[in-house]
Amino acid sequence: MNRSKSKKTYEQVAEQIKWMIEQGHLQPGDKLPPMNELAIEFGVSRPTVREAFSTLVGMGLIDLRHGEGTFVQKIDVQTMITEPMNAALLLGRGKLRELLQVRRLLEVGTVRMACAEASELRLAAVRSALERMESVSTKQTVEERVGADLQFHLAIAEVSGNYVLLNLMNTLTETIRSVVRLVWLDEERAAGLVEEHRALYRALLAGDKPLAERLIVEHLDASERLMEQSKPSL
Repeated sequence: MNRSKSKKTYEQVAEQIKWMIEQGHLQPGDKLPPMNELAIEFGVSRPTVREAFSTLVGMGLIDLRHGEGTFVQKIDVQTMITEPMNAALLLGRGKLRELLQVRRLLEVGTVRMACAEASELRLAAVRSALERMESVSTKQTVEERVGADLQFHLAIAEVSGNYVLLNLMNTLTETIRSVVRLVWLDEERAAGLVEEHRALYRALLAGDKPLAERLIVEHLDASERLMEQSKPSL
């Protein structure tokens, strides 16, 4: 394949598969060839194809189903709106670090404010999101796990009572969906995610602001370390 100095090989592979989806050469529900076959077709290594797949999963264009294969996702209106931003983050990645910094500022501030307003009644939506996360963490698709995770954090923002902050979190949610999806795709990282959210809920319920702040920082640190490892050129 034609290699450009400005883009890594896996980015070129991801863009070619993305183009095939956009042009209708690959339809929603179509199963992609195995990684080994695509590696031969594109003249690249299997790890390069795996990295391209991770990028396309993060963009919501394909779905990795364990034991079944890799399938083209249905592109809905929401995907059409958010995909350009996700593509810029995952293929260009120049702004991903800045996005994660903004996320950290919002998340820590949200937890701090929610702690001051927390009660069992106010935290009902947070608990509901946690219970949903617990129920889907091992049974449903990655997308359902991601949805439960994002809803948990939005529910905390709602508890804060600051609707400007809530709107900012809502705006951020679809942009970071691709990041959260990649975190849930990592089996080792995913194994501890539910317990991390459970511990944060308990700290909020107890009104323990220092503990809640420490837990959200540790949660974000772990996810960002994974992103650094999977995207070494950030």
